[in-house]
Amino acid sequence: MADGLKSELFSIDRFPVSCLATDGARIIRFANARVAAQIEQPLADLLGRSLDVLMTPASRIFCDSFVYPILLEQGYCDEIALNVISGSGRRISVVGNACIHNDDPNLVLWSFMRADKRDQLQAEVLASRNKLQEQARALKTLATRDDLTGLLNRREFKRLFAQLVSYADREAAFVTLLLLDIDRFKEVNDTHGHQAGDDVLRQLGVAFKKMVRTHELAGRYGGEEFIFAIATKDAEEPRPFSYRLHEAAASITGECAPITVSVGLVCSPPGSNRLFQYLFEAADRALYRAKDLGRNRSMIESDGSVMPFD
Repeated sequence: MADGLKSELFSIDRFPVSCLATDGARIIRFANARVAAQIEQPLADLLGRSLDVLMTPASRIFCDSFVYPILLEQGYCDEIALNVISGSGRRISVVGNACIHNDDPNLVLWSFMRADKRDQLQAEVLASRNKLQEQARALKTLATRDDLTGLLNRREFKRLFAQLVSYADREAAFVTLLLLDIDRFKEVNDTHGHQAGDDVLRQLGVAFKKMVRTHELAGRYGGEEFIFAIATKDAEEPRPFSYRLHEAAASITGECAPITVSVGLVCSPPGSNRLFQYLFEAADRALYRAKDLGRNRSMIESDGSVMPFD
């Protein structure tokens, strides 16, 4: 093959990359045909102009503070992310490489490639990541929350209860476990229907969720039964919490109103048995005593005895 034909076949204008050469004053002394296509400016308008004119202000600062110092120290700089200005004034993302000419240290050889697709891909990856994070949060909510009331489900309540006990042990705090049952809830469903009953549960869920603060837990244990746990400095602090549970029930509106609840609780001082099952059984006994005494009240088990806690 003749050298002239080789030169034509492998002309720098045929390569899919923009090539530039700038002198010590950053004036463009050479540009191949690809530059015009990628940067959308005629070659005639590029030659003799400063490379700085093609760049956005941020890219010029980046070159001054990073690219040129690297070139002076190493003789080359790879994978440079820049933004250049097209002939129409549009900003174009490019990735470039630069090196000092082997035969003339005053010349810098540049190669640029458009990065539009890369930026689009990065945006798509970011959007996908955000979507996956949202889905992960939604799955976590499904796994840890009761879908009707929005409160903790039984499994998550037990998990967080163990953490609450650990905190209370460190702080020498009391731990109180409370069980709440909606009075005559079967009659609500039988008289008004299960949708009305679900509405009562939803309203209670909203009210109870607003009640809980730091070191307090609220969950739906099952059916019409709710469960709560609080860490307090003394044994009297659970009393206003119990009051608020009854007030929340009294705030329920709709065809099923008025609603009352019965509450059973046990208060565990520092150093006592704080196993969940032990406390649950004690609070459950207090709850059934509240039911036996006519409902709409709070009872507490202490040292094997069940007493009013209103």
